[in-house]
Amino acid sequence: MKIATWNLERALPESGRAERQRQWLSRIDADIWILTETHLGISPGADYYSVASGLPARSGADGERWVQIWVKAGVLTPLETSDEARTAAALLTLPDGQQWVLYGTVLPWLESGWRSHPASQGQAFATALAAQQADWRKLRASYPKAALVVAGDFNQDLNTLHYYGSRQNKQALRQALADVGLDCLTAGENDPVHQLICGQHSNIDHICLSQALPGQFQSSFAWPPRLEDLRGLSDHFGVGVDIHV
Repeated sequence: MKIATWNLERALPESGRAERQRQWLSRIDADIWILTETHLGISPGADYYSVASGLPARSGADGERWVQIWVKAGVLTPLETSDEARTAAALLTLPDGQQWVLYGTVLPWLESGWRSHPASQGQAFATALAAQQADWRKLRASYPKAALVVAGDFNQDLNTLHYYGSRQNKQALRQALADVGLDCLTAGENDPVHQLICGQHSNIDHICLSQALPGQFQSSFAWPPRLEDLRGLSDHFGVGVDIHV
């Protein structure tokens, strides 16, 4: 199974940039996509169906969404979250009966507030993270036999060397994931962006899976292959993982 996430930087469906993004979506051919800063009119293919966050990414931008989850196979049932703008969740039931809880997110970036909480001193990040962690706990309790996937734009690196975010936010995120039993498969030695461009950047878009995952992590990957290839495409690399189930 291939799981991937990508921030599309609010490309409009009829733009040339969206068409170039669709070419990459087709090339990667993931079984599960968590797209962020996306648009309802941008799909990874005709054979996918989706669940999206309920509110537009910004005022007056109909069709834009912070998060949209796409899958190829199985039954996808929407689930409630505490933040209907910046998160989306769904229960995926595969044809063999195996279940996966999919949770897509965009956590606040350094200059971003969240609801009434200011960005200063990491208040917005910490408060949004706490709300989302409560979601993760609730979902794990509601579906104890399902694998939990939390993925999207975390706006925080998880490597030893600093790239983006803050040390405070990094520690909070690491602790939140550990407390709910989630492993980040796109950090540290598995950071595909760090490997791709020889340590110039680190990854801030992550894919995290429950430690009780009924499968085996094989590898992580990123695209496009060079930093200069991002120009006119997105301000984020796409990242994915291969899981043997």
